[in-house]
Parts: sequence; structure tokens; C-alpha cells
Amino acid sequence: MVALAVAVLMALTWSAEMDGGIPGGPAADIKVTTSDLRGQVGRIQNQVKEIQEVVRMYSSTTGPRRVRRTKIDVMSQEPQDTNPYSRLMALKTMGVVKNYERVRDFSVAVIGVGGVGVGVVEMLTRCGIGKLIIYDYDTIELANMNKMFYRPEQSGWNKTMACRHYCSELNPDTTFEVHNMNVAAEENRVKFKETLQSGGLDRKSSVSMMVGCVDNMEARQLMEQMSEELQIPYIDAVVSDDAMSGSVQLIIPGRTGGLEAAPIKSHMEKRPGACPASLPTTDSIISGITGQNVLKYLLGFGEVAFLIQYNAITNDFQSRMTYPDPRKAGGAPGTPGA
Repeated sequence: MVALAVAVLMALTWSAEMDGGIPGGPAADIKVTTSDLRGQVGRIQNQVKEIQEVVRMYSSTTGPRRVRRTKIDVMSQEPQDTNPYSRLMALKTMGVVKNYERVRDFSVAVIGVGGVGVGVVEMLTRCGIGKLIIYDYDTIELANMNKMFYRPEQSGWNKTMACRHYCSELNPDTTFEVHNMNVAAEENRVKFKETLQSGGLDRKSSVSMMVGCVDNMEARQLMEQMSEELQIPYIDAVVSDDAMSGSVQLIIPGRTGGLEAAPIKSHMEKRPGACPASLPTTDSIISGITGQNVLKYLLGFGEVAFLIQYNAITNDFQSRMTYPDPRKAGGAPGTPGA
């Protein structure tokens, strides 16, 4: 491909020189033609450079050359271009967050890495969260390309594996654990609970928070149940079937309302010939609010949103508190950021 491009370039250059160099030649009287040829030569030269760069990137059998940074033991506040945490630690310097480096002390379980879930995982990875446990049982399809960071050549991959592969390169300091399973399936519920119980950084304590990003009410109810049994804060992030609204709800056992307060309770049944709508813009807004809420709760800064609703049609955001159902009993977990 490179040889062909170079040959075309040389031919066009030779033609332009010969045409303009012969007295009385056609280009001698039509200067626009020579100018056009020179423009084409310039464009081809740029294309050759692009082709050469692609060839260089794919010169090895492992695909494009990737630059992997080494792990960093301590988050630094030094404002240097080589410091991947300088912008994050500036939150501490500016007094927004008291101890931002504590973000490494937390473990978060994310259930469902579809349009919302992948955004949450990526944002928390970039923010330097200590550990992420990812659950999903689905595989990547071309239909997913409109809303996720997955690539076409990854079609058929497990979403959990592709998600870990991408995010572990973004930040090697974050620990990843993946489970390719349907948490709502009866045979997987015991394992799901056990991995939450031992999901802390020390592999003995439970996860710091659970984030659900699924469009299945049964799975959402199961996560609420696990939240109550293990006394783990749970964030429910969901987008409507028409992609025109979404909500993010923080559920703290014994202190806030549960899914009975959720504005979106029903989802389109998955069947051949029908599918819900999705927009990467709506998904990104909901995943952004979710990731922000996780950081606010764990690091104890700003105002945590207990229930926030977004309407894409009217550009309206509504936020309100929820209250526990008196018919439910249970203690309240401590607030990590308090």
C-alpha cells in the first residue's frame, strides 16, 4: 500500500514538472492545472505519512504499539505533565476534597457494563479508585458500538474481559476483578454474595459500594436485597427504554428509601425483532452523575444526590430525598466519607 502511494506520488510529481517545464505545453497556458496538481501532490504526501504511521503501528503481531505506564505507589500533588494524578490531587490543593488520595482505599462493585456501566467503570478507573469488581454475562455485539467504548473487532468478546482489558491500560494502579455471570440467576446468587462480602482490598472485608447499571428489575431487586443483607450502600443507575430519561438513586439500608421510590420500574422485554432505544449522550449523562455520586459519598465532599432524575426532552433535572419504608427493618452502614 505504501509502495503504491509513493509510486502515484512520484508519477504526479513528474507529470506536473514535465507539463510545466515544456515551452508551449498545456500547463504553460493553464496555470490552474499546475496548481491543482501541486495540491493533489501535497494531499498524497500527507496520506503517505498517515499510511506509514499505520504500518509502523501495526508492524508487530501484537497490533498497535501501546504505551503502558508503570504503577505509582503514592499519589503526588506535583503539577507535572508526567504526573497522571496532578489534576485529581488539585482537588485537595484547592480545598474541594480533604484527602483525595483515600480514593485508593475503596472497592466498588459495578453490576452491568452496558452503556451506563462502562462509563462508570472508566470514570472511576481514571479517578484512581482502589479496586473495581465487574459483573456481566453478555457478549459484545456490533449493535453496542453506538454507546460503548468497545471496538468492532471485539465482537463476540465477553464484556467483562474487554472492559478490564481497556481500563487496566488506562490505570494500572486500579485492581480489577471480573465475573462473567448473570447475578440474578439462582445458581449464581451465592457466589455473587460471597464476592461482595470479600470484595474489599484486603479480600476479607466487603466492597465499599455497589453500583447497579442494569435494565432488569429482577436484578435490581436482588442488588437491593444484597445491600440490605450486607449493609452495603447501593446506587441504582438506569435509563428508560426510549433513552429520553434516566435516574440515579443512592440506597442506604435503614436510612433512605429503596426501589419503591425509583421513577423507572419497568423495562422492555427482550425478544427477537424488538429492542429498546439508546443514546450515548443520555447514557454518558447518567454514568457521569453516577460516578460523581460514588466519589462524593466515599470521599465525603459536596452534596450527595439521593435521587436525581434527568429528562432529555425538557433538559430538566430533579433531585429529592427518599425515606425508608417503615415496614422494612435494618441498620444503617456508616458513611465512609464522614
